[in-house]
Amino acid sequence: MCANSTQAEERRRELTRLLSRDGRVSTAQAAERFGVSEMTIRRDLGVLEESGAAVRAYGGAVAAQRISFEFAFDERRRHNLPQKRRIGRHAVGLVEPGQAVFLDTGTTTLQVAGALRAAAVPCTVATSSLVIASTLWGREEVDLILVGGRVRQGSPDLVGPGTELMLDRLTADVAFIGSDGIDPERGSFAGDMETARVAERMAANARRAVVVADCSKLGAAGGARCLLTQDIAELITDRDAAPRHVEALRERGVRVTLV
Repeated sequence: MCANSTQAEERRRELTRLLSRDGRVSTAQAAERFGVSEMTIRRDLGVLEESGAAVRAYGGAVAAQRISFEFAFDERRRHNLPQKRRIGRHAVGLVEPGQAVFLDTGTTTLQVAGALRAAAVPCTVATSSLVIASTLWGREEVDLILVGGRVRQGSPDLVGPGTELMLDRLTADVAFIGSDGIDPERGSFAGDMETARVAERMAANARRAVVVADCSKLGAAGGARCLLTQDIAELITDRDAAPRHVEALRERGVRVTLV
């Protein structure tokens, strides 16, 4: 193997390492770092893109794994977005100044956070979501608590025994809980056991648990149950919710608000 080929392979391995560490590589900075032209770096990044390790972007490239995660999260966020925004605005109307709030992970609870930010309600917010924390960070009226724990692979959530232990040391007036599915008979579901346990601890340590979910979640189920039906004080969903599911929940004592 010639020296140029060996140098190119070593350079691409290092570029892959930088992408993994930083999530992004600048063409100009990489060219200066390796003492080669920007055209050479662009060719290297093209090879990494073909191998699936990178996605070229303006001025350089980003890690393919990061792109796929951000795209997937953004796709979930934009699904039924007008309904989720209405749910978020209504939910914030339940928060009184000075109260403490738990915010579960999820794209609908993210809209609650956005509405809370816009309304500038003075309150304490505890969350296990890095995205929600970043939304509320810097707001003087919000006393923000990021619940510690292990960062999930491929997800902006904190989970694990540390998260659950900290939640058991906190209390809140209201917990806004996201949902991957709501069955009138069995309750509300999360995507997996770890996120279900976090939601369960939030609900258990709040005066009331309010599930926020768009109509697509009614009648569905997720990977793990987090709340029994009788543990749900209120469900805020959109007005396209199937009447049979709404009535079934109301018959079991759940207050259902359609927005």
